[in-house]
Amino acid sequence: MVDISTKTARIRFLDTNRFADVFIPEDVEIHKNDFIVVKTQKGEELVLVVGFSVPDEQDAEEIEFIRKATEEDIKLFDKLEEKAEKGLETCKKFAEKEGLKMNLLKAYIPLSKNKIIFYYTAENRVDFRNLVKELAKALKMRIEMKQVGVRDGVKMAGAIGICGNQCCCSVFLDKFESVGIEMVEEQNLPPTPSKFTGICGRLMCCLAFEQDNYTIRKNLPEIGSELEINGQKLTVKAYDFIREQIIFTDEENKIVAYSFDYLDSLNLLKEKGCTSCSGCAVK
Repeated sequence: MVDISTKTARIRFLDTNRFADVFIPEDVEIHKNDFIVVKTQKGEELVLVVGFSVPDEQDAEEIEFIRKATEEDIKLFDKLEEKAEKGLETCKKFAEKEGLKMNLLKAYIPLSKNKIIFYYTAENRVDFRNLVKELAKALKMRIEMKQVGVRDGVKMAGAIGICGNQCCCSVFLDKFESVGIEMVEEQNLPPTPSKFTGICGRLMCCLAFEQDNYTIRKNLPEIGSELEINGQKLTVKAYDFIREQIIFTDEENKIVAYSFDYLDSLNLLKEKGCTSCSGCAVK
């Protein structure tokens, strides 16, 4: 049971599937899967409690706890979702009429009903001034157009990755890490884009999960270099980062494997922090 005098709720926004933290007053008891009402820059919002956490003060947002959601709050949210869905269809028709190249993802109306937000992706800048005027007349609400990245779009919509599971971004990712093509090379992945490209068309977020495991690469002897181990002359053929081994071939071209730890015990790895290959690993 969480100590309710010190807990901080981990919440999930229902429009973007984004996570955040909010402090809960001492006299309020909430549990996982409860709905609460918070105040953000968008207004009052219904959010889902997914657990409890220790907040990162550096990334803290201005989110204020208002109350534990009532049945009326949930009913109002459902009605606003229906209204937002109709607004999205209207927006799509107007955008098509204007010839705007944008992919409309979702419409969202906060509980405070102060505006309707349209989330979209686009490759280039979109001039939606006329679109906003038409929408304001038709919906009689304040209109806000919010462009998001393609990765945010998948996070909002949800999708199944090539692994067969839901995309990490829509399940648990707080924020998107920088993912570069060098990660593909370091992790010895096959040079097939479909193997490391996500549904969003960008490099898969999961490439960053194991990147720290590959930092030892700079301490390993170079591929093709020769080492003498236990009286055998061996040639480095490959790295197996999953098993934490180096694969060698001996003079008869037989495969031999030794763990990183064993090679380190023989002082056959470069000193940590070495970033150049001067042959110091070859004994």
